Amino acid sequence: MSNPYNPNQHMAFFNQQQPRNFQQQPNMGQHSMEQQVLSAMSPVINHGMREAQHLGYPHALREAIAIAYLMGQGQDFHSAWQMVESWWRPQTLQQPGTFY
Repeated sequence: MSNPYNPNQHMAFFNQQQPRNFQQQPNMGQHSMEQQVLSAMSPVINHGMREAQHLGYPHALREAIAIAYLMGQGQDFHSAWQMVESWWRPQTLQQPGTFY
């Protein structure tokens, strides 16, 4: 029986090649868009899978989705990652509240 919380098991899904019937589709623009989106999201997915090993899937998904959202708003991965990571860092007394 497979473990749904094993991150290595899920990484294989993202590393698979495209199904054979995908290449038979006439709209090559869709293929280009798919490759562009999957390529842009690769660092987000890799980050989420690493986070899941240490902090669990709920936290990792929140981070990955937040990063992807910010990237959709025009930020690059590194800037989006830094912003999201800052949300989980301990806050100073001048900035009360934290997401821990």
